[in-house]
Amino acid sequence: MCILSNFGERLKELMQEREINAPELANQLGTDRTNITRYLRGERAPLYGNFIKMLNYFQCSADYLLGLKEYPAHGDFCVDLPVFGERLREVMGACGFTQYKLVKTGKISRAELFGWLSGRKLPGIESLAKLAAIMGCSVDYLLGRV
Repeated sequence: MCILSNFGERLKELMQEREINAPELANQLGTDRTNITRYLRGERAPLYGNFIKMLNYFQCSADYLLGLKEYPAHGDFCVDLPVFGERLREVMGACGFTQYKLVKTGKISRAELFGWLSGRKLPGIESLAKLAAIMGCSVDYLLGRV
């Protein structure tokens, strides 16, 4: 998928900028080196928790890391993120989306949306990008980082 290759390229750029290799990044994130290698190759997407750890480590925009924005926004992003389900409800309200409208517009299953809203599941990076695009906001806004 396109977002995985964009993510891998951006991750590689950020690692080169920091002069860090896959084993060092894996150590910083508390994950296995093979996961980092798979991310770089575009073979696998990080789980929500690792994605957030990467954003905090590189202090960059989620939208940049996902390849959705061209500028490498670095800055003071909120590190203590709200619970995703609670934040999703807030963003839905602010953007004028009901659960029904989000399911229909985004072609998201009700079960998946319920899992996110109830806190039983966390979205993957592809779902985060999709939700942000549907609601017309940035991924950083959706996560509560800005």
